[in-house]
Amino acid sequence: MTPKNNRDGVLERIADELTDSVISLSDEAFLVEGTNAEEAECTRMVLCKAFRKVESVNRRLSNLGHRIDPNEWHRRGASYSNMCVTCGSFVSFNTKTGEMRGDALHAPCRERDQYTIRRRQMSRG
Repeated sequence: MTPKNNRDGVLERIADELTDSVISLSDEAFLVEGTNAEEAECTRMVLCKAFRKVESVNRRLSNLGHRIDPNEWHRRGASYSNMCVTCGSFVSFNTKTGEMRGDALHAPCRERDQYTIRRRQMSRG
């Protein structure tokens, strides 16, 4: 672990370098950088929000025993849809509204228990 004094020195040096780079910008470049930084932050926030929604859907499906192939999400406008690879139950969610729909969200995977039993029987043989 980095000692606090050393860590503070590193942070101070980085802050100084950032200050120097901002001071050296022309007014036009400064305005462009500010706009780019705002756009980048906005983009980051939109992506983080979408990621949290996907994680929420995946966590809910996993808790119900459904398995979703992450490469099989299909987009239609602001909505994404997929199916449980085990039982075929449908699920979709809207990135703008956060609304989640589908049979997979309302009941446990009906094939999960059968798959578990079959798998145990195969491992005994």
